[in-house]
Amino acid sequence: MSTARTLLATFLVALVLVGTVGAVPAPRDAPADTAPPVRVFVAETLDVSTVQLTGGGTIGSGSVTLVGVAGAADGTSETITDSTNADFDGFETGGYDVSADGDGRADVVVAEPRVTSVVVRNQNGANVTDGWEPTGQSLTVTVEYNFDEADRVDVTVESPDGLDVTDGVTTDDRIATSGDSVRLDLSEEPVGTFSITVEGSDLDRATQTVTVRTGPRETATAVPTTPRTPTPETPTDTPTATVTGPLTEAPTERPTETSTPTPTETRTPPETPTPTASPTPTDTTATSTPGFQVGAGVAALVVLSYLVRRRRG
Repeated sequence: MSTARTLLATFLVALVLVGTVGAVPAPRDAPADTAPPVRVFVAETLDVSTVQLTGGGTIGSGSVTLVGVAGAADGTSETITDSTNADFDGFETGGYDVSADGDGRADVVVAEPRVTSVVVRNQNGANVTDGWEPTGQSLTVTVEYNFDEADRVDVTVESPDGLDVTDGVTTDDRIATSGDSVRLDLSEEPVGTFSITVEGSDLDRATQTVTVRTGPRETATAVPTTPRTPTPETPTDTPTATVTGPLTEAPTERPTETSTPTPTETRTPPETPTPTASPTPTDTTATSTPGFQVGAGVAALVVLSYLVRRRRG
């Protein structure tokens, strides 16, 4: 049983990725191939009443319960109230068994609709997707998607101003088969960046947008000019800040430490002997002057006393 389920899961994955053969120019109303498992897409609404069951018979009209048996759907359960107008919006992707046949095998596979590739080439065959093409003439837009048996894709072109110019640049804006292309001519439109959007006409959640820029080469090379302007400014500012810092700090610290202590300690000792030497001659002069005068006075008194005594005698 486990081997059978593994083979079933492998088959379902291949079915989801590769798809079935077929293409439609408009959203389908019902599956063209009703042999199980029938592939439907998330958010698709269609009539599945004629889908054949692995256990025999068909789904039939009315309400039907689908039980997930593979992929992300495994273990889930969904109820469709009207199988002739089944809405698969919100379904998990994977295989579902219709509970009515009770065999546990997938009768329906739900897949996610996807636009897998959008490539724009110029008249020389060069890939200009999301790039630059000077004239915008003879552009080819090739689209690949996984739901061409269920729906077509529509191509929309917007001008640089955001206006829908699809009708003015192409005569065919629809692709019915995955891998087909449409042709665009942007040469009569104002130069700039055009947006090209591809999406399912009914399965519009499957979408992808690319761009093409037109105009002379100067338009494309004008962008690199901007980075060149700040380049010379950056080195100019950097050396200025680097040189100013060291020159300001170095002279400020060295003179402060060297000059302040040297003159203070050197000049203090000479001031001490200067007042000591000055008082010495001052004291000597003051001492010798009064001593001489006193001695002279004493001598005069002695002489005077002698003369007085001599007269009396």
